[in-house]
Amino acid sequence: MRARRRIHVSFRPHLTAYRGKLLSKSPKGDAVYAGSFLRKRKIILDEQMLRTPRVLERIFVHEVFHFVWSKLGIGLRSSYEQLVMEEIEDGALGELGWSAESMKLQLTKSDREGRTRRWKDYICESFCDSAGWLFGSARQYSEMTLGRAERDARRRWFREHVLDRRLSI
Repeated sequence: MRARRRIHVSFRPHLTAYRGKLLSKSPKGDAVYAGSFLRKRKIILDEQMLRTPRVLERIFVHEVFHFVWSKLGIGLRSSYEQLVMEEIEDGALGELGWSAESMKLQLTKSDREGRTRRWKDYICESFCDSAGWLFGSARQYSEMTLGRAERDARRRWFREHVLDRRLSI
């Protein structure tokens, strides 16, 4: 049996994302709550979230689920992708967090049809935002814009495919 490697979690002030880098206390880039580094097994969270425990909880779960997504397997990732594809084809708007919603707003039909890198990144963010919503304690928050029917479908998907499964991270 392989030794389990820990995920190291730390806090830094004023995080921004700029050209693929996570910066702290830099005027460059867009403000972000956190960043995950799968190969380095690190999560860095903005220390300001220590003042907002429910936001911290949701974002922390989101970041942990990036590790889950990477180990989920193609079958389950494809199943989740199909669920979201059907939502979009049915005209569903919104998401369960700004990271996924901002990406969703930039998608084109050719991104979906071609399953481009942008599409795959969005699906991952959608999965992680869904986990943050489902496993966090906040029942309402401003970034939750996905309709009730779609939230119910995602809840069912997670119950069926994730909850009773031993997850690798």
